[in-house]
Amino acid sequence: MQIRLQMAAVAMLVAWATGLHAADPISLSRAEATFQAGDAAGLDRVIDGVAAGPHGWSVSPQLAEPQAIIFRCAQPVEAAELDITLFFLSGRPNNSIAEFTLAYTTDAEPSLGGNWKPLEIQRFTAEVATLQRTTNGHLRAALLPDEVTGMIPDDTYRVAVILPGGRATGFRLKVFPVFPHPDGPAWMSWGSPHDFVLTEFRVQVHNPESTNIALYRTVKASHQLSGPMLPSALTDGLPATIAHPTESGLGTNFHFDIDLGRIATLDHIGLRTRGDGYIDRFSRMIVRWYEKDPESGGAPVWEGVDRADGSHPEAGTADIVREGLGRGIFRGRYLRLSSDSKVPASPQLAEVEVYETRTPEVVTARADGREIPVAGGLDLPPGVRRLSLGLRIPQVGLPPGVAFRWRTRGDLEEWQPSRLMTVDLPCPPPGKTIFEAQALHSDNQWDAMIYRLPISTRQHFWETRLFQWLAGAGGFSAVIGAVLVWARRRAARQVALMKAQAALAEERARIARDLHDDLGANLARIGVLTELAERAINDPENARRQLAKIDSTARDLTRQLDSVVWAVDPANDTLESLARYLHGHAEEYLGLAGIRCHFTNTEAMPPVSLSSTFRHHLLLLAKEALHNAVSHAAADVITVGIAVQGDQLHIEIADNGRGMPPAEALKTGNGLRNMKTRAAALGGTCEFRPPETGSGTVVRLTIPLPSTLKA
Repeated sequence: MQIRLQMAAVAMLVAWATGLHAADPISLSRAEATFQAGDAAGLDRVIDGVAAGPHGWSVSPQLAEPQAIIFRCAQPVEAAELDITLFFLSGRPNNSIAEFTLAYTTDAEPSLGGNWKPLEIQRFTAEVATLQRTTNGHLRAALLPDEVTGMIPDDTYRVAVILPGGRATGFRLKVFPVFPHPDGPAWMSWGSPHDFVLTEFRVQVHNPESTNIALYRTVKASHQLSGPMLPSALTDGLPATIAHPTESGLGTNFHFDIDLGRIATLDHIGLRTRGDGYIDRFSRMIVRWYEKDPESGGAPVWEGVDRADGSHPEAGTADIVREGLGRGIFRGRYLRLSSDSKVPASPQLAEVEVYETRTPEVVTARADGREIPVAGGLDLPPGVRRLSLGLRIPQVGLPPGVAFRWRTRGDLEEWQPSRLMTVDLPCPPPGKTIFEAQALHSDNQWDAMIYRLPISTRQHFWETRLFQWLAGAGGFSAVIGAVLVWARRRAARQVALMKAQAALAEERARIARDLHDDLGANLARIGVLTELAERAINDPENARRQLAKIDSTARDLTRQLDSVVWAVDPANDTLESLARYLHGHAEEYLGLAGIRCHFTNTEAMPPVSLSSTFRHHLLLLAKEALHNAVSHAAADVITVGIAVQGDQLHIEIADNGRGMPPAEALKTGNGLRNMKTRAAALGGTCEFRPPETGSGTVVRLTIPLPSTLKA
């Protein structure tokens, strides 16, 4: 018996040293106890995250009755396996719990009187004491010696448990009194004063590095095993321990049964031998899987025979059994192993490892740092450079080294190993590809299942063949079009140049006509008047009249020359300049005639540019209207108005004279007819109408402003 305990202790210590990898502690929100020695604040210290300290949970003097403390989870815990640690670091030697149990609940509000179920204890160890499992399922610390050395033996208990159902909302630690002496007092710990101080209670999700789901699972043998052998040797994680039947010739009547605790879909089984001289006991191994306990008479869902040819493996190796070796569905909860070999003491096994199907899956994806949905595949937008995929393997365990390998078909065909659960890769080329991932088991076997995620990478429209073909055709067409446009523009420039040259020639011809007709005629008149004045040198009165005519003609000549110069000056090409000039001319002309001049417009003219020809004709129209008013209206006030409405220029010259000219004069008069003709040449109209009030005549010129002349 002692040998068995020592072997079990060694197995557990090796497991703690090599097989455990715990996550961050689970957050516990509140503790409640059946009894607490001291103040209630001591319970809060049990879950404050500080392992050492003088305070915690203790129950003195209530040592004779079982006591319990419960811990509520801040959030429900979902896990298959947990690591629970009990710290007794108060500085009081040997004041650790003597006997206890652990339980869990799924109640929405955990309470001391709630529904508590026992946790399935798998492994346990302690820093100082030796923990043992009692017949009623409790854990008990062995009696400690009384002497105390210079070291204070504060203790820490570590327990690995299975969480049935995979969910918990709270945990309970229940302690029991021990009676080391018949009829003696009850103790809660072996050290004086026989109370304990639990300084910290900690729960962590267990993340094993082994993916072997048979590790530490329950094993039963149908018959007595040889010597001190235990059935648990097949799942203790130590291939040095073996198990085989004592009796010879049992054949298939003997079997080992392993309970995984749940139904699992399987990838492979590892059957290991030991490196001794009895490896021939490993032959014709009959493997059966059941979903229900075979002791209840259920039929296997899969069965096969390993080493059906009667051979046996080499020493210290493992046979890998996969689905193709037998018939049926490769899944189940109960594994039964037997052999019909004629070799005595068969079958002999050192370790049985079971590996369920492990399938990596992509749960997150980021394209150039931007998250994209994963469901059904990845649809990558154009222009993505880097792709980051976050993976998880939902099955139990994670190998300490390479966890899986991946590749992208059609791009990165070679498998790429990864120990991280995030893959960063360049974006696949445009088109469709498949991301593949395959998990590795802790026995260095690749899982048969390969995960596949379709990836569709879209192109920019300019990267498509159709666009490139169209772009080529469009480029050729653009060259042809550019040549045509250049030719048309060149022709248009030549036509515009010809029109400009014609307009310039016409403007020069107009200026020449004006100089010839107006200036030339006045100069000739001055010459004639000068000659008449010379003849009348002896007639002073007649000579004076001739000189007055010369003066008047010279003044007219000056005004005409000024008008010609103003019309051809580019600085006067604006509508504002036209309005100022017309105002100035009207004021001077009407002033000489003794007629008051009134201007109605006060707003600034819009920034419109006018050609010299356009200004010249407008000025002649306005002058003609003023001349008619002075010559025929007999008015004493003439009103001049200039305004722009939309793209129309309006000039009104109104007098308060004798009224409208006769209708016949409007039809036959040369001056009035010339005004209408000149206005029509500019695309406008010239109207004669009476004023709205009073007497007189209103001349209204409406001339469109050419769009080519607008600023």
